[in-house]
Amino acid sequence: MKKLVTMVLVIAMFAMMMPAAFAMNEKGYDLQGNTVIIRLWDNVNPYAEDVSDVDKATWLPIYEAVKEAYNCNFEFYTSTSAWDDMPAEWIQSVAGGDPAWHITNNLSSMWAMNLGANGALADISAGLAELDMPQLFKDAGMVGEARYGFITGFPGPEGLVFNRQMIFDAGMEYDPGEMFAMGKWDYESFYNYMVELQSKLPEGHYAFFIDPNYWGIFAPPANGGQMAVHSDFSIGITSDEYIETFELLEKLMAAGCVRPANVTDSGDPDYWGTPAATFDAGVEVAMTHRAGWQMGGLNNTLSSWGYVPYPWGSGTTLAVEGDYTSLQNYYGTYYDLGLTGAVLEGIEKDFPGLEAEYVEKALVNLIYDLLWDDDAKAEIKAMADPDFVLEPESQFSDELSAELHTWVKQHTKFNPIANLQNAGLGMSYGGTVSLYGLTRKPFTDGTSVRSTFEAAVPEIEASFRDAGYIK
Repeated sequence: MKKLVTMVLVIAMFAMMMPAAFAMNEKGYDLQGNTVIIRLWDNVNPYAEDVSDVDKATWLPIYEAVKEAYNCNFEFYTSTSAWDDMPAEWIQSVAGGDPAWHITNNLSSMWAMNLGANGALADISAGLAELDMPQLFKDAGMVGEARYGFITGFPGPEGLVFNRQMIFDAGMEYDPGEMFAMGKWDYESFYNYMVELQSKLPEGHYAFFIDPNYWGIFAPPANGGQMAVHSDFSIGITSDEYIETFELLEKLMAAGCVRPANVTDSGDPDYWGTPAATFDAGVEVAMTHRAGWQMGGLNNTLSSWGYVPYPWGSGTTLAVEGDYTSLQNYYGTYYDLGLTGAVLEGIEKDFPGLEAEYVEKALVNLIYDLLWDDDAKAEIKAMADPDFVLEPESQFSDELSAELHTWVKQHTKFNPIANLQNAGLGMSYGGTVSLYGLTRKPFTDGTSVRSTFEAAVPEIEASFRDAGYIK
């Protein structure tokens, strides 16, 4: 009984705080007592039987306040499908006229194109227009002209990491981060640096390791914002800048600067395992690509490491000599994130008397009110200021790495290549290999970069045409 009384008091306390902490439904939407079906992923359902007292006390007052503000009730959806089968389940539910859920707090962006191509997601652009946040956050879930979700923080980026101790032991005057900061990380400077480093490393060591697939995702955006395929479905693999980027990698390989990948038991190149077995262990490789979640672990295995953005080519301009912040048309990139606010198509059937766009706009505002309080919204709004500066992330052991990572984070573009992969679109050649395979083909088969990429275009465009993305 004492526990129950305590819970009631805690909930009452939070309820009294709500008007000050949360501004609910400022647009005045009325869902007329209908039930909103929410798909929660990695978030608390305060009505669940197994929810902790602390989570219940924190979240229940918020949900109750949102219910009252929007005049609705809540129901919570749980999928019975395995992770990879969830999109098919939702597509089937929409096609059958009974959408599985109305809105979600977290949808993998790698599913957006597949769901959109199958008519399962609603375009929530009208609702997003009512949220006060950077346009980048609203465009994160953009496929063609449709928007399928939003984010509330600057995404990414991934980049290159280097073993500072190995590089200085080899006798290099500057590390890669210092080269970038001095504005000396253009393709010519980058190539010369890597060749010099290779010449100074001990036998059996390499200046670089990279999966051509990762190079194809992250290197071209740094060269004028190029990508294999852009978000508007225009083809980028045949642009001069994109090809220039791959010809640089060819030169590095020809110069012996790039370590060959280990081979799996089945005889295939082990692009995923090689950097873990070499660079992460502090042996054989001086620089490679690592994702953000992998960088923090380097503090446990390397005595000194740093971060450097990808080099730039002819598509990017350094406006002020020696000042990397003056780079123009330079972008980092990201390809996967959790989208908030995705809405399934056809949900208006569960809101009789209300137009589809009205319901979609109401739900976008509802989920924003549900998950972010006034202070958080103010911080998100502030990020739209052109003079806004992000706080550096904490996993870096040196200030320059943190500074460079933070700068690139505010100069990012979404790369849809993973979305295309998951949607089965953009097959590269013969209908057998993905865009990922296409970027590896010149190196696995010894073919010309330009001829390989140009030969793939008709099939890529045909797949987009079949999906209805281009005419």
